[in-house]
Amino acid sequence: MGKRRLAKPSTAKEKREAKSRWTTWALVGGAVVVIGVMVALVVTQSGPQKSAGAHVGNPAPDFTLRLLNGENLTLASLKGKPVLLSFWASS
Repeated sequence: MGKRRLAKPSTAKEKREAKSRWTTWALVGGAVVVIGVMVALVVTQSGPQKSAGAHVGNPAPDFTLRLLNGENLTLASLKGKPVLLSFWASS
């Protein structure tokens, strides 16, 4: 890398080079901002898809679970009873 100069460029060539460096960094910064906005839009648009029945205020879609003893349990069989669903995962 060359030496940094604290004084303003004195020759026309140095002025052009300083302007060229500033323009290059401005274009790179602008491109980074545009790419960041595009990535943010794609990420927010491609979130998890909601099913037709899974909206606030609608009943939960029916599903079946296999219990540890081999029996099946459906959500519909628990109608009228309090149900707590806890979704978790570990790695």
